[in-house]
Amino acid sequence: MYYIITAHGKYAEGCKSSCEMITGDTSAFVPVTFTEEMTKEDVEKKYEEILAEKGAEECKAIIADLPGGTPYNAAMRIVSEHKNIQLVAGLSQQLLVLINSGEELADAIEQVGEIYGNTKVAKENKTVQAPKEPVEKNGIVNFRLDERLIHGQVATFWTRTLQADRIIVADDDVLKDEIGVSALKAAVPSGVHLSILSVDNAAARLNAGIYSGQRVFLIVNKTKTIRRMVESGLKVKEVNIGNMGEKEGRQRIKKSVYCTSEELADVEAVEKAGVTVFAQMVPNDEKKTFRSCLH
Repeated sequence: MYYIITAHGKYAEGCKSSCEMITGDTSAFVPVTFTEEMTKEDVEKKYEEILAEKGAEECKAIIADLPGGTPYNAAMRIVSEHKNIQLVAGLSQQLLVLINSGEELADAIEQVGEIYGNTKVAKENKTVQAPKEPVEKNGIVNFRLDERLIHGQVATFWTRTLQADRIIVADDDVLKDEIGVSALKAAVPSGVHLSILSVDNAAARLNAGIYSGQRVFLIVNKTKTIRRMVESGLKVKEVNIGNMGEKEGRQRIKKSVYCTSEELADVEAVEKAGVTVFAQMVPNDEKKTFRSCLH
């Protein structure tokens, strides 16, 4: 019996290493590291390779760091195909120590919850800033291309920074993917509305002012979708290129952004329509025009 442990960066490896210092042998934990250059499909492939090598029937669970993060989302299809494998969020050293000490997974999770529940931390008084006015009359505060759609960075960092109260995912393919829709619903932050729409329907509803007065975070995963929506008359001043993973036929534009010649042509067409295209992975990164990244 074994567990796949997975996280952003080297956190999973670190948890395993720390656990080994306390409990000894940790061969029951197989770490998967997720880096910025990887796509969700890359993570799925890593899981499949482990299951093929060690036997899917022997895998007890996939334990990810964050609910809604790419490592977690990539596991959703795996667990749908292998009913014996559980999917858990909340990877920690303490959880691994308990499991490796002989606790059942459910009991270990409960004990970790009790530890946090018994920890008292004083809350600081914070001044709540009033939301800024939407950038556009259609409510859009950010129009972002991110191949992973809603994941850790989007759900926790971008949505909070933008003070978005609605996320719109515009994509024709994801509507046909039951597991993909479930992953998006699981990833959306509490208190934020989610609309998963076809490209044409999203453009029509935004153009009609359906979301006027709201703070809309519009997310797509293809350059051709941006071009299609802009050419349909969607009024935006700028578009944010966030994450486009490394794939065959793509060239590196900047860290975490790779494009084919066709995708570059889409970006150029959007720029010619008077829309500024910039590259920015997270809000704390420098905001660079896409054109400047090409040189």
